[in-house]
Amino acid sequence: MVLVNRDVPFGAAEALRFEGLVGRRCRREPLSHLLGYREFRSLEFKITRDVLTPRPETETLLDLAEEYLKSFPDPTRVVDVGTGPGTIAVSLAVSVPSCSVVAVDISQDALRIASFNARRHGVWERIHFAQMDLTSSLRQVARFDLAVSNPPYIRDDEYGSLPPEVRSGDPRCALVAGPEGTEFYGPVALGARHLLKSGGKLMVEVGKGMDKQVSRIVEQCGYSEIEITPDLAGIGRVVTGRLTGG
Repeated sequence: MVLVNRDVPFGAAEALRFEGLVGRRCRREPLSHLLGYREFRSLEFKITRDVLTPRPETETLLDLAEEYLKSFPDPTRVVDVGTGPGTIAVSLAVSVPSCSVVAVDISQDALRIASFNARRHGVWERIHFAQMDLTSSLRQVARFDLAVSNPPYIRDDEYGSLPPEVRSGDPRCALVAGPEGTEFYGPVALGARHLLKSGGKLMVEVGKGMDKQVSRIVEQCGYSEIEITPDLAGIGRVVTGRLTGG
């Protein structure tokens, strides 16, 4: 045991709570659930069983999105499809003060957590949260400069081999896409076509080994200038396409 603050008394109640936390961790409960939050890019995000715990892989998508948005001289609009705990929406709103975000998710519980995280980091007024399936109900709103998404991309047959922390900690619907793992990319890309301005970009996170297949899907949905960006491990992690004539 390591005491990080020796000025605070460590009594029987604290010892009991500590033992309880150790027991839960030994049963492979995720650390983010024990703490109630996960740090992502120096921001703390409230995490519960209702949302996907943020992963470092998503930083690649955030880096690309930030660079793109900061290239605009005027305020920009972003739509985040499948926002979960608001990791992407809140991070972008914090790092790019000139942007506003519409964050959509099918789960009301996820939107409740995302709203809390937006308030926590002072960007509530620049994020609109909407419960809907993909982007079907957003077609009447103003056009966006960027659409981003980190959709489910685990195959059905991969789920059983995931670590216990993942299977018990993250909602299955936020992880598993279907038999191929790529089932969500076509609907996301097609939905974003109705939302993006001409010249706007779509950026999606992809699973390991999916970059070329997802690139073809995005291209078949009418996007050009398809690019694959690797993460720090050299894995193709983000597929980007530009909409022309939207």
